[in-house]
Amino acid sequence: MATLAAGFVRFLGFLFPMLATPLFTSHLGRYEFTFTTAQPLAALVVLVVTALNYFSVQMGGAIQVLLSSLKVATILLIVVGGVLFGRPNGSKGVAVVQLGFGTIGALLTALVPAMWAYNGFNDLGDLGEEILCPQKNIPRAIILGLLIVGGLYLMANVVYFHTLPFAQLAQSQHVASDVVQSIAGSRGAAWLTVAMAISALGALHVVVLTGARIPYAMARDGLFFPFAQRLHPRFRTPSGALIFLGAIAALLALSGTYEELYSLFVFAVWIFFALTAIALLRLRQKEPSLFRPYRAWGYPWTPLIFLIAAVALTVNLWMVRPVRSSLGLAVILVGIPFFRHWRKSRSCSPAEHS
Repeated sequence: MATLAAGFVRFLGFLFPMLATPLFTSHLGRYEFTFTTAQPLAALVVLVVTALNYFSVQMGGAIQVLLSSLKVATILLIVVGGVLFGRPNGSKGVAVVQLGFGTIGALLTALVPAMWAYNGFNDLGDLGEEILCPQKNIPRAIILGLLIVGGLYLMANVVYFHTLPFAQLAQSQHVASDVVQSIAGSRGAAWLTVAMAISALGALHVVVLTGARIPYAMARDGLFFPFAQRLHPRFRTPSGALIFLGAIAALLALSGTYEELYSLFVFAVWIFFALTAIALLRLRQKEPSLFRPYRAWGYPWTPLIFLIAAVALTVNLWMVRPVRSSLGLAVILVGIPFFRHWRKSRSCSPAEHS
């Protein structure tokens, strides 16, 4: 939530460069913390979107359909505009480098924002309780969604590399806007940036919508703070979980830049992706006859390859950003005694034995 809000403000920074102006800088050893106008604005955006989800589930769903449609239309506009009006940049290809540990590390570092861009397929499961025929519709939505997103991003990147030289792309903070500016001028780039900012707002909206269901379900099972299981009597939204997540995300939005936040997120979430792959391998070995409505295509090679990639990504990210990554790991480890306490309390509850 914090990262998406920071990304939304990053788009606004293309239109209003003063948002990136540093207000003050501090140091913790070699780590430099920079506080800009964008950070409190991102925290405010988090609170506003959380409030929208607090007041209505149906309104939240309608907003998401509208914003997702705008996002797809924006990317298609970039692709069509680049094909029809873009001129080849005329630059020569990128120099070929030899494969080594340094190259692999650079590739893994470059994958971090890519994994951030493709993240979201896992969020669909959080709404499983509210989806009709989840065994059929969740896999269908994930597969079709990934194919659509992958196709759109692939077409957009072909246009990017066709229109702008590689060196300019590597230095750009607003690649899509710079590409459209070369095609349609500054006014076209400004309008496109507004559309992309709105689509980033849509991504934030869906993360708030799905994310609040996790602490709500955990609290209902006795594995989280009890206030998180509250449902608003009128709006029927998980009000306690939404307030909790909104407050934490607003604080995180104040704590770092867009790059720092998505690096922290990718490091933390891919630890759990790796643990999920381990759990899949372990449970299929331990309980082979258990009913499983979902297949694991290519088992055991697909989860093994996924596990290796997840471990490589997180270890490399910890080496590149040790302070932020260590903070994310510390938050995860601090949660362990809480979980053990709640699980023990749940096992001792009379309701569990009645």
